[in-house]
Amino acid sequence: MEHDLVGIAEIAAMGGVSTQAVANWRVRSPDFPQPLKELASGPVFRRTQIRAWLKRNNRKLSSLDNSSSFYSRLKSFRSDDEALSNCIEEIVGELENASTTGDKPGMLLGKIQSGKTRAFVGVIARAFDCGYDMAIVLTKGTKTLSAQTVRRLEGDFAEFIEDDEFLVVDIMNLPGTLRRSELRKKVVIVAKKQARNLARLIEFIEQHKDLHDRKVLLVDDEADLASVRFVRKVGDAAVNQGAIADQIDQLRNMTKGIAFLQVTATPYSLYLQPQDYEEVDATCVFKPKRPAFTKLLPIHSGYVGGNDYFGQFDTDDPRSKLIVEVAEQEQDALRRPDKRRISANNVLETDNASGLRRAIVTFVVAVGVRRWQQREGGERAKKYAMVIHNDIARAAHAWQDQVIDWMFQAIVNAAENDPTQLRPLFDAAFKDLETSVLADKGNLPDRKEAFEAFIDALQSDDVAVEKVNSDTDVMALLDSNAELKLRTPYNIWVGGNILDRGITIPNLISFYYGRNPKTMQADTVLQHSRMYGNRDRRDLAVTRFYTSRAVYDRLFTINALEGSLRKAFETGAHDAGVVFIQSDSERRVRPCAPNKVLLSNVVAVSPDDMLLPSDFQTKGGAIMANIQADLDRLIAPEWRDTGDFVAVDREIAITIIDSIAKSMEFDTVEFEWGAMRGLIDYYAAVAQGGDGQILIYVETGRKLSRAASGDKSGRSILGTALRKKVLDDHRSKPALILLQQVGGRELGWTAHNFWWPIFAAPTDAEPCVFATKVAA
Repeated sequence: MEHDLVGIAEIAAMGGVSTQAVANWRVRSPDFPQPLKELASGPVFRRTQIRAWLKRNNRKLSSLDNSSSFYSRLKSFRSDDEALSNCIEEIVGELENASTTGDKPGMLLGKIQSGKTRAFVGVIARAFDCGYDMAIVLTKGTKTLSAQTVRRLEGDFAEFIEDDEFLVVDIMNLPGTLRRSELRKKVVIVAKKQARNLARLIEFIEQHKDLHDRKVLLVDDEADLASVRFVRKVGDAAVNQGAIADQIDQLRNMTKGIAFLQVTATPYSLYLQPQDYEEVDATCVFKPKRPAFTKLLPIHSGYVGGNDYFGQFDTDDPRSKLIVEVAEQEQDALRRPDKRRISANNVLETDNASGLRRAIVTFVVAVGVRRWQQREGGERAKKYAMVIHNDIARAAHAWQDQVIDWMFQAIVNAAENDPTQLRPLFDAAFKDLETSVLADKGNLPDRKEAFEAFIDALQSDDVAVEKVNSDTDVMALLDSNAELKLRTPYNIWVGGNILDRGITIPNLISFYYGRNPKTMQADTVLQHSRMYGNRDRRDLAVTRFYTSRAVYDRLFTINALEGSLRKAFETGAHDAGVVFIQSDSERRVRPCAPNKVLLSNVVAVSPDDMLLPSDFQTKGGAIMANIQADLDRLIAPEWRDTGDFVAVDREIAITIIDSIAKSMEFDTVEFEWGAMRGLIDYYAAVAQGGDGQILIYVETGRKLSRAASGDKSGRSILGTALRKKVLDDHRSKPALILLQQVGGRELGWTAHNFWWPIFAAPTDAEPCVFATKVAA
């Protein structure tokens, strides 16, 4: 047994920490081994006591050094959990070990509104522990996001700033001439991704020679926007990417060395680092170069995201009520002035504003329900938010604002003069909310009480409507945390592009979204999802997302794309590649650049996903009879109802698909038959040394109603047993599942039976993105 004594100095040397840290920890921790001699004579400890204490507390000795470790201090008062702190440690370790440049940066990949800022703030603190002297944070080119970033840094680093250890500045708002004593601190500079901001940053470093030998961490927030290696997007005046690339190169040459970390939730274009491509080879598959490293931001327990909005849920799950379809003709009616469609006189009755009217009324009722629940549970009643984001064109905003003004004036006038006029709108909203609140096993106020609260909110002027179309508008509405400030219990924000990325909107439970994605690229629309984030999951029962079927389909697709990419990183499949492909006019598979992908014309497939038509009607009459006769000849009787797959040549499968495509009609969003053919070609003949064959599974006698046929994921359409066979059992070839559905008016179909195709990638396949059209 060891009886030798260990002094504070030796403990500090053993752990590589300061003697003050050990002394401080002794004072702070009641179970720290007490000194065997008085402090004045040099406190000492027994080795066995130290070892026992460390084992009991599961700590490394270096974690005691709160006096010298910025991140450990930050972690303690932010209460970072183990998953986040491990992620931060790993990122800084990779930055130290990997060579990160503009061509091959490190990447922090998180979900929308999932705490990416919290993570990179922690990375900065930990990097400062490891010898970095300066951090440069590049933000989206808006005053709002820049201000939000500065305030966040000042808040998290408040203790360090107060102790004169940190200096946090906005490059465009420097506090006069900085003294050398100030620049000897750890410096954090925030700059917008805009040429004038970075020119000012370069000038600042040139003027302060003391900074030239600094070890620098460059953090590119929202990195897919104005990434340093991309051409500027046409029409986006806030971003000058070519200039930014040159300026970053200048910064790299001016300082001792820059470690480069990109932070994003939509990294698709970032996998296209133009100066480091592989040549396209005979495989006809584009596999862009990976970053130097990629770390996934852990998903915290309070996160609400795309899987909640675009997953497939049974009716007893409140999330099955989140999506409310709005007619495209309504959202188009809000883009262009036309008083024949919407006017002050008909705004409470016209079908051209029914979705918007429903959204506003349901929001006010929903807030009343949640605040009643909170009071009943002894909680403080919260304030809530709604966003209306229908277009980015200013001309459209003027008309949209006019319609909303008419609508509120009509609703408030009715509440003040004839509340019974609003009773039908209230009853429809209360019934809608009742289904999801009861599914969530929640309580509801008495309907009469809820109606009185609804009318009182309108009569008391508690519903605040704010129009935000510029940086100036938004800046005036931010709170001390640079989040939109909720002034009343009922806050409705009406705006355009300024409400998209980076802006945090607390307690958002209603989102009316009409952005038309027909010309948007795949890394854009997901950023508009302000309803994602750290949300109280009990709020989901009264949350609604209003959009058209076409927009919903695009958001469903981009969520699948995000999920496929994240899955690839989680499983290590990204070492093989997320592939981007398309077909040419001769139906050959060829590579596709990720930054050319149009959201409206992209299909994402991974081993967990399936591709199938949904929301269709079948043709009838002699045309349908002839199509089904052809399919009866193509789909061999010996394939049917065997309970197993049969291998066939891919050309046979594509011929079957061509015939089935003629049997279906789509009201809103056409199914991408070309993508199904292209994916069959790719997985059967190109991927992983395919032999040109595909597995076919055929089952007859299905009786699914048209009303239940809208499942884009295909999981409920397959059913439990077949779903397990298709998705869970190992399969090295692609599969085409052909389900023969019984027709008839009683099920909502035309009279003929028909075939329903479902495509599934091999269970060990790489995630694949197929573009039917691309940007020029």
